[in-house]
Amino acid sequence: MSSIPAVSPLAAPSLRGPFRLAIALLVVTTITILWGAMTTSTGSGLAFLDWPLSDGKLMPERSLTTLPGFFEHFHRIFGALAGMLSLGLWAWVEYGQGLQVERATRLLARGGLVLIIVQGVIGGVGVLKGLPALTSVTHGTLAQLTLATFAVLAYQLSERHRRTAPVTTVAPGTGRRVVAIGVLVLVVQTVVGAIARHTNSPHALWTHVGNALVVFFVATIATAFAMGRLGEVPGLKGVCQTTALLLIVQIALGFVALLIRNSAGKSPGNVANLGTASVISIHVLLGSLLTVLMTTLGAHVYRATRRPERPPAGAAA
Repeated sequence: MSSIPAVSPLAAPSLRGPFRLAIALLVVTTITILWGAMTTSTGSGLAFLDWPLSDGKLMPERSLTTLPGFFEHFHRIFGALAGMLSLGLWAWVEYGQGLQVERATRLLARGGLVLIIVQGVIGGVGVLKGLPALTSVTHGTLAQLTLATFAVLAYQLSERHRRTAPVTTVAPGTGRRVVAIGVLVLVVQTVVGAIARHTNSPHALWTHVGNALVVFFVATIATAFAMGRLGEVPGLKGVCQTTALLLIVQIALGFVALLIRNSAGKSPGNVANLGTASVISIHVLLGSLLTVLMTTLGAHVYRATRRPERPPAGAAA
């Protein structure tokens, strides 16, 4: 007999719209991160010295005639689009009539909107200040945290979230701590990687390389534990398997990026070697997606290990 009781899905078709908008937001934010990574990898971050406009225009000529202008300006365009989608999703979740939305989901929608606004402003201020390391590192780190926030928000708006019943064969809260440690280690790896990328510090670079082994170890334990103890939860095993596969690809790609990187760091001359820039940028993107997967796994584990709801007093046995 299955240890997970059957649960009839909540009749909430009105959540399909916000869920689809959340997926669209995830796609646009992912493109924004990849485009931002290419902007940094090619040294194009100062292609335009003004902000929020570029050369004082919404669509400057250089954004279509030069590669640095193309990368930098369309990174701004995608970021603005993600911001507008985030604003729309927040308004829909917060004020949509008839929506049955949990308080945590509303808080995530607000938090995601705040994060993407702060992240965009920090990026813009960084351009005006000549891209100091502090703003660049913060901008890159917040981008990944924003994407992870939107991923959990999409999960909470999904049918999977509504259908996931508490597991009765393990104690409530099982697995939460180990997955939380996995998320924390990935965030630390993101910060160290951003420092190495934007300061060209050899110490930060080799710390990032060494910490990759820690990430692999902790993430493997977290996913194996989740699969072993909560493998019956629908959808959880797929997240674990995808995380494990992506982790292997990411570490292999990281060593390739280490071998082919320009020792000068994010130099404007990198735009002449788009192959190298693309490999490094994909490595950055996969790091974001690993954080997203581990965070989503955490949300799934949290949902599956909540305490079962007690039947109302006086209900028939």
